[in-house]
Amino acid sequence: MKTIGRYSYKKSNVAGKKLAVVVGGRTINFGDSSMEHYKDKTGIWKSKDHLDNKRRKSYLARSGGIKTKDGKLTKNDPNSPNYHSRRILW
Repeated sequence: MKTIGRYSYKKSNVAGKKLAVVVGGRTINFGDSSMEHYKDKTGIWKSKDHLDNKRRKSYLARSGGIKTKDGKLTKNDPNSPNYHSRRILW
């Protein structure tokens, strides 16, 4: 388990997911285990780091526009996998 900020991350036990975090008693699994990412701040999946700034910029632009059903951006919601993926993997 690796604590970053106020959240503790661990390797996900869900097939196809990279990491898990508990927020408000709910476990959030995020990150596709078959895909690369910019840099894993936990170090658990550092073998998937690509460190390509152009890819990072593109991913952050795409994921920054994802909204919930009520129109709120998921990048600002700690209950969203997107929030944690952007902060920990990208």
